[in-house]
Amino acid sequence: MTYNLFTTDRLQPPRVSDALASCLCVEPNSVDVADVDADQDIRNWDALALCDYSDVLGDVSLTLDIFVQDAVSQQPPESEFASRFAVAAQTVVLYPAEEHLPSAYWLVTPTGLVTRARLLASDDERPEYSIDAVEAAVPQLPGIRVMQLPEIVREQHVPTPTTSEFVHATELLRKAQEIPANPALADESESHLYHSRAYLAEWERMVRRMESGWHPTGKYPVELYCEALLARDRIEQLPEELSRPVADLLRQSVGQLDEAFKKCTAPDDTWAAEAEVPGSPADLGGRGWWWHRKPLTLPWDKN
Repeated sequence: MTYNLFTTDRLQPPRVSDALASCLCVEPNSVDVADVDADQDIRNWDALALCDYSDVLGDVSLTLDIFVQDAVSQQPPESEFASRFAVAAQTVVLYPAEEHLPSAYWLVTPTGLVTRARLLASDDERPEYSIDAVEAAVPQLPGIRVMQLPEIVREQHVPTPTTSEFVHATELLRKAQEIPANPALADESESHLYHSRAYLAEWERMVRRMESGWHPTGKYPVELYCEALLARDRIEQLPEELSRPVADLLRQSVGQLDEAFKKCTAPDDTWAAEAEVPGSPADLGGRGWWWHRKPLTLPWDKN
């Protein structure tokens, strides 16, 4: 089992060793902790747990690469291990999140707080790390801004059954088309049909989240809400570029989502100005009706 952690404190090797022994329920003398740049010949390669550490610059101080032998019975998942280590070493710990984003991390504190964090690395030969934002205030890091991380929300899977039905229906149309093939049914990158599917999926993902009460956190970034409304704008323009059968399918699909959207929103012309998001359309004049409604349960913080 391997674990990869960052710590905000520059822990000394004995403290790391004692913390690892506590986390893994082994004796301290069965843990080997060494600087990755130090002499490797003097290490105890038969230790039950091996830890390479490196000093790093910025908001984090150490990176720990930990390997645990199969003989160790206590091998918790990384989330639990990080929480144990934070308590044992009395430090803030960061570990990689499951999303395929280099900046996506979980942060845990000695008092049990667990939150998302955005960890950025500079492009220098020796990178400098910065904790750019967290989703909950961390007492040990008072200067870090608190916000919901849009990139995490984008990575979360949301079922889109209406979009799937639209894709299936257009696939049947394409298979039934006469030869030569109708260019309007081409499902190539950047084609009108491709954009129809992409914008419909973006609109549906937001609507489904709203229907669920903004599961799983109860929050949703206002900038992503605006992106979904922009996708709805583009859907409105697409039927002119599509064949009649596909345009009818698109109208039917978006109509279902629009009805769900209306049930979860109320008329409002002030929400965009109140949100104060850079680039958000404070003036809603000339916008589609969907811009003139706001969620019944507001998922972003009021300014």
